Amino acid sequence: MKKTLEILKRVAGTLMLPVIMFVIMKIMCDANGYNFFGTMKMWQALIPSIAVSISCAMGIGLQFKNGRFDFSGGSIMLLSAIIAGNVAKNSGTGSPLLFGVLCVGLCVGFSVLVALVYVYGRLPIMIATIGMALLYESITSQIFGGGGINLVSVKFIKQLSAYPLVLIPLAGAVGVYAVYNYLTTTGKQGVLLAKNQQSAVNIGVNENRNVIISYIYSGLIFGFATIIWSSLGKRDAIFSSLATVGELFSNILPVFVGLYIGVFCGDTIGIIMGSISICLMKYGLQLVFKAELGAAISTAMMGLFVFLVNFVAGQGQNIRKLTGKLFGRQEPLKA
Repeated sequence: MKKTLEILKRVAGTLMLPVIMFVIMKIMCDANGYNFFGTMKMWQALIPSIAVSISCAMGIGLQFKNGRFDFSGGSIMLLSAIIAGNVAKNSGTGSPLLFGVLCVGLCVGFSVLVALVYVYGRLPIMIATIGMALLYESITSQIFGGGGINLVSVKFIKQLSAYPLVLIPLAGAVGVYAVYNYLTTTGKQGVLLAKNQQSAVNIGVNENRNVIISYIYSGLIFGFATIIWSSLGKRDAIFSSLATVGELFSNILPVFVGLYIGVFCGDTIGIIMGSISICLMKYGLQLVFKAELGAAISTAMMGLFVFLVNFVAGQGQNIRKLTGKLFGRQEPLKA
């Protein structure tokens, strides 16, 4: 009985946020005449956005869990998309297999190059990744006439970002993230390095090797994300500095939510639930309000949510003690 209650508690904790978000958005949309919210057609339209959010969040989250805040992921995805898309498009066949292999291979190659600069350049992670992001962004404007890539008209590749084929690269991204975290020694060592770098090195963890391997895995995840993301619309070359950072990090909130929900289900499922919740919120708000206003409101709500999550995580002990004090339990607050 106790085990059953524990399972039910975990299931409830895992599903609570997406269910609450769905119910709130459903009520708002129905009240404003958008009765198709929650239908199968809505889910089919929303699944590609959810897939991009999940895969990008896992690419960010893999390095984030290892104590590294990587700014280069967006530029890696864009540069890989432009090269892979133009090569596949100009091949005459528009082969989705060629496109997919190139996306994954290029993302891994560019990610490993970032890792090598970080490891052997002995630079802070922020400097190394921002520098590489600027380099990759500058290349996008110099290749293929600076025209970026538009795959909307390439039927066979476009299908990779539509239901049900979009589930294939999504499954690849989730699978790589899960394998790295739960089945590899490098993934477990990465957590040790994030918690106490010097102690981890002292017990024999090879930090340089760990960094390079982790970037191979995050490159694989970004490769699967690129397959979906680049097929959704036109991707322009970058002519202003760090324009790719904002787009990629718009998917960082599911990482925070995933680590929070991960108490109940592990961070892999947590990130999936977080991405679904955020995408439901964005979709619902942009239906109820004008597209620009809905996007602005969802951005403000995401910022507020990040603040609340970090506040609760940082002050959770004091909140519990204060609650206990209100109910008669005298415990000193932590300074």
